[in-house]
Amino acid sequence: MPLSPLFKLRNEVTPEIIELLSQTTIGSNGARYSHLDTHERIHEADNPLFLSMERNEKVIGNITFCRREQDWYIRYFAFHGKHQGSEKKKKVDKGNSFLKKELGQFFDDAFAGLIDGKPVRSMYAYIDPKNGRSKWMSETFGFHVIRQLATQSYSRISPKKSDRLEVLHNWDEIQSKVEQHFSHHAYFFTIHAEKPPFYVLRNEFDEIIALTRVTKANWKIDRLPGRFGKILAKLLPYIPYFKQLIRPENHTFLVPEIVWAKNANPELIDELFSAILAEEKLNLMLWWIDAKDPLYLAVKSNINWGLLHKIIDATAVDVVERNADRLPLVENRPVFVTAWDMV
Repeated sequence: MPLSPLFKLRNEVTPEIIELLSQTTIGSNGARYSHLDTHERIHEADNPLFLSMERNEKVIGNITFCRREQDWYIRYFAFHGKHQGSEKKKKVDKGNSFLKKELGQFFDDAFAGLIDGKPVRSMYAYIDPKNGRSKWMSETFGFHVIRQLATQSYSRISPKKSDRLEVLHNWDEIQSKVEQHFSHHAYFFTIHAEKPPFYVLRNEFDEIIALTRVTKANWKIDRLPGRFGKILAKLLPYIPYFKQLIRPENHTFLVPEIVWAKNANPELIDELFSAILAEEKLNLMLWWIDAKDPLYLAVKSNINWGLLHKIIDATAVDVVERNADRLPLVENRPVFVTAWDMV
């Protein structure tokens, strides 16, 4: 069944789509923030598909899919005003009912292979569990929570350098180690992870004993997580030490991915993260990782995560999925998280 003429499907982003996404504030009852580098980030999307709702030559909604073989990641889900949905089903207005019908048909067609020429096996996204609107929308279109990610902050006022830190620019030097430790994860792929530079620690035998890749992100923060998140976002920038960690108008931080350490050693992770912050002249990392990933379980209670962690702790992100054939294998494996998906 064809979509309404209000909907447009494209493989290339338009200036109007970028404008909508750049103006979108993410979150509701928890953290609230907006991305400041969407104009650049959107052009890094892997095999994107842009589904837009348009009226009078204006984009009023967009869903951006990254087509990763038969698994589609939903990177952006943004709609203006009344089309954003309601936290209670009884309050859905006529316009939103139209949106439900059209998008529901699109999802069904994608799984039937009518959109891209081959059936979609699964779609997945990351949502804030405290955002009632996002939860309602995901459930409306048949998505279910399968895992949770931890948003783990790592902050240092004066990060320590390490003589063992090395920057690599050749993916081949770490490819086998990354595949060995991450290929069993659900939704594993390396399009973004392959892009240098990479940071590693080496021991006296020239062996790589820890590694990661980092992405620099810039956000505007309206509210931090937690009960007092709005007050803290306004207050912390004026408190000594904390003002180096939180700059609400232009908050710059690093996001690590493909994080690995020999024997899941927390001291190596600590050394690696601190040395990278020193090298990049920054004070904060936000690490998104499956909350049940063996590495995270091994290190989460054995690292001093820093001042920001003491204030807001590690917050949760729901991994939601719609699967053509609810495979237990996907549900029982850690989810592979690439930094680009989160920033």
